[in-house]
Amino acid sequence: MRIDNFNDIFGSVGKKKIEELKDKIKKLGIDLFDIDEKFQKGSGNGGQKINKTNNAVLLRYRPLGISVRCQRERSLSINRFIALRDLVERIEDFYLKNPDVIIKKKRGIMILEGKTLSEQINAETKLMAEDFLLKKGRKPFLAIINYFENSPSSYYMNLKIKKSQKLGIDTRLYMPREKTDKKFFISLIKELGNDKNVDAIMVEKPLPDGFDDPEFWDALNPSKDVDALSSINMGRLFISKKFDDIKKYDFFVPQTAYATIRLMMHYDIDISGKKITVVGRSSITGKPVAHMLSMLDGTVTICHTKTKNLNEYLKNSDIIVSAIGKANFIKSDMIGENQVLIDIGTNIDENGRMCGDIDFSSVRDIASAITPVPGGIGPVTLACLLNATVKAAKNLL
Repeated sequence: MRIDNFNDIFGSVGKKKIEELKDKIKKLGIDLFDIDEKFQKGSGNGGQKINKTNNAVLLRYRPLGISVRCQRERSLSINRFIALRDLVERIEDFYLKNPDVIIKKKRGIMILEGKTLSEQINAETKLMAEDFLLKKGRKPFLAIINYFENSPSSYYMNLKIKKSQKLGIDTRLYMPREKTDKKFFISLIKELGNDKNVDAIMVEKPLPDGFDDPEFWDALNPSKDVDALSSINMGRLFISKKFDDIKKYDFFVPQTAYATIRLMMHYDIDISGKKITVVGRSSITGKPVAHMLSMLDGTVTICHTKTKNLNEYLKNSDIIVSAIGKANFIKSDMIGENQVLIDIGTNIDENGRMCGDIDFSSVRDIASAITPVPGGIGPVTLACLLNATVKAAKNLL
């Protein structure tokens, strides 16, 4: 929630009331990142009504521990407005009653979990898959190629297969035994690209040495290349100037980068004009996410293994996006205060547990928001990939 998008959130509330609330929030110095917001499904006779909800809106202002709950049979936007207005009034009342009390606010970190957004995307995917089945007489079909059984991507690959089945997508896993036969790899890519019963192709990385090159990128059928490894889809992304062009021109993009942007948008994280440091320059994640952020008017710097004085870039950023693949690499002494931390890394620490690039326990007391690992970008990426799979199938109808 941001003050500059109140008119979008509270669209059915009068502008005068919105402006009055915004002024009071600024006057009291309330940071909206300090407010936790939850929705609780209502119950009772009648259930959900058209454009109406008896669901409860729960808000909690962490620095003072003040909570409010609003549950009225009104539109959700009005319920959210009433809850926020009531919360602000209670905060104001506290300060009026305690004029001599100096309150030291302790910022609670905002956890940018991906489960909620991924469930929304999965619900859409399932409906699309059911519609495809009715029209085509078969389920959307996804072909997955994986050369290394114990690669870092194998964890998410297995999740793809399980989630695909739940959403109504058929999958087949190709695991070539011969790890040096590039001719077979290229012929497999072309065969799947020409197969009318294959709707989408995913190639797990890493690939054997010498496989990830122009011959492979050019062999991929761009209409089935849902993770945008092909020259055509990647080229389309980098010649696009606006983020809306992705939807407008209907091409596939690297889904981890796309999921990162979607999650940031889900939490109303302001990108325009912000100083953003992307750590990592891989073709499938670092570069694409940096370009997408610039398409949304962020001021982006890409850092990598040869960057000198990395800490200076990190400390002077509003947002840090890490995609370097080094377990718990970024510590609290490397960053500034009240930053938004987007952790794309998927690593295994010394205790055998999955972790990100950012040391969560180290930064939690100084950052304003962070994506957890696991449970942040990962589930959204998976949801976006499967959603793209069904879109590829529908495009081929």
